[in-house]
Amino acid sequence: MNAARLVVALVLALLPLLTPTYAQHVAIVVLINAAYTVGVYFMLRMGYLTLGHAGYIALGAYTAALVSTRLGWSPWIGIALAPLVAGAAGWGLGSLTMRLRGIYFSLSVFAFGEIVNATFRAVPALGGPAGVAGLPRPAFAGIALESHLAYYYLVLAAALACGTFLYRLQGTRFGFALLTLRTADEERLAQSIGIDTPRYKAWAFAACCAAAGLMGAVHAHYLRFVGPSIFTFLYSTDLVVFAMVGGLGSFAGPLIGAAVLTALGEQLFSVGYYKSLVYAVILIAIILALPGGLLSLPQRLRRAR
Repeated sequence: MNAARLVVALVLALLPLLTPTYAQHVAIVVLINAAYTVGVYFMLRMGYLTLGHAGYIALGAYTAALVSTRLGWSPWIGIALAPLVAGAAGWGLGSLTMRLRGIYFSLSVFAFGEIVNATFRAVPALGGPAGVAGLPRPAFAGIALESHLAYYYLVLAAALACGTFLYRLQGTRFGFALLTLRTADEERLAQSIGIDTPRYKAWAFAACCAAAGLMGAVHAHYLRFVGPSIFTFLYSTDLVVFAMVGGLGSFAGPLIGAAVLTALGEQLFSVGYYKSLVYAVILIAIILALPGGLLSLPQRLRRAR
């Protein structure tokens, strides 16, 4: 396992040096979506379907955008503040809505995402419908990360930070406790042995939102633009599809799903909303033919021999 991780790390570090600019762009988008998707997966393994994750991504992205363009501060300050803003919003909403289950929780998170989007769209001081343009790229050691290759390593560092944080968190006592909360009956049992389930769930949700906010800020500075047309409900549903297609059996599943569908989506960029139709067809095919997701494909092939 350690050898496999070393190989993956070397590939991630060295492959962009050998690829053209467009491939570097695709790799950047894959890493961004992979970081978002692991947050969605973290909630799904608790039994909570989040349909408003784009709202927390938007909070991080707009925080970074407004800090650098309106206040004129360093992009690094905005990137540092973004997870705090998104995490605080996640904790606040989680404290209220994580008591809900099923469709009620999903609708509450969806509604929050729509409120965030509508607020940024309606308030001119926050960019309005046109969004915020002209975000500067952060600089490292006095050198602006202008090229795709240079920015790739910032995205890689942020994605690894988000992924490692959530991966390590799920292996802690806190993370194992979250697995006891997947159903109402299990949650009542956990409460009976002294687990403060509302607090656990609120902090878990805040952690996922903080990771989304951090990557949202990095995403915004890569695009050099944020707008309400980017962080929509469709973006949230795409992240759920990535996780489901990859498989929920382990942490690797959402990463696989995000990598495969994001790379495919970049090739379908010109077809607009039809991209979501393609994702939907793939999801249906996976549910019917490969319920465990792409993660279970090797095992299915071994059984077929």
